[in-house]
Amino acid sequence: MAVIEVTPQTNISALIASGDVNEGDVLLLEEGIYFQTVTIRKNNIRLVAKGPGAIFDGKATLFTAFSLLNVVGVVIEGIHIRHYRDDGIFIQAGSANRILNNRINNMVDFAIDIIGSTANLIWKNHIQDCRSGIRLGSGSISNWIIDNTVRECFSTAFSIFQATAVNNAFISNKAIGSRGNGFTMIGSNNLLMDNLSIDNDQGVSVFDGSHSLAIGNRIQATRLNAFTVFNEYQNYFAGENQLECNGRIGINIIGEFGIFLNNESSYNADTGMTLASASRANLVKGSKLVCNIPQNMVDSGSDNNLIDNTDRPCEPCQSPEDICGHCQDKERKCGRGSN
Repeated sequence: MAVIEVTPQTNISALIASGDVNEGDVLLLEEGIYFQTVTIRKNNIRLVAKGPGAIFDGKATLFTAFSLLNVVGVVIEGIHIRHYRDDGIFIQAGSANRILNNRINNMVDFAIDIIGSTANLIWKNHIQDCRSGIRLGSGSISNWIIDNTVRECFSTAFSIFQATAVNNAFISNKAIGSRGNGFTMIGSNNLLMDNLSIDNDQGVSVFDGSHSLAIGNRIQATRLNAFTVFNEYQNYFAGENQLECNGRIGINIIGEFGIFLNNESSYNADTGMTLASASRANLVKGSKLVCNIPQNMVDSGSDNNLIDNTDRPCEPCQSPEDICGHCQDKERKCGRGSN
């Protein structure tokens, strides 16, 4: 294994494909502007920026910056990627690759796009002004999406796009100021834990599957609904989530056999929690519902079980607007407990 220094004049794709680079080698990228696309078809190659000035700039001409095709153990770390006409990083049929601490902005499509791939780690990337942030497409299984920040994208910040994408985890991510959803979750047995969604069109939307979980997430200042579990989704678990100062419904349940435990929905401009007419046999326990307009809870479904939920109306002459005036300040907590 060797450390190979690379400059903007190096054809990186050709170098990786050559016999001069072996599995386990580190390509150390000198600072400078790289005007190229990189295709990686060799396992266990590590591309590491020497400093923050290692910049891949597509100049609105090139398509994808990095394509990882059928590879295992590739690392892309510390690179600034900007102005490509398609994706920043594209992984197809890959496994256990590591995308770490990159800065990605102004992609015409996705910042990071993963298709048919397993066990990849996407960690501490900062994404801004792309069409969409991080997407898991069909057949993407058991991927870890941890501690990434996506800001001000045209569409959804984080998404699982097909029902065949299962067993994935989104942990401690931030979705801020996008025109689409903070998180779109399609598929089964996917986890959302300790994520933050602020000032997006909607917070979390869940479709097509069963057995997924949302624990300890905070959603505030959405323009529409904060958290929706759509038709016929089964056995969804949502626990200890906070939904504050959103433009429409806090928690909108349209699924079946779900469990909603100890969630807090407060100061929303529509109902705090709605169990729609298509909802069936859900358990809602320990909810704290405070000053939602016009009502804290509406159950129009069938056979739902409501236990020990706290329903507290607004105080006299109080409305959500009084509490939530600063809610679109990025990353600032809303509600009565705000700083």
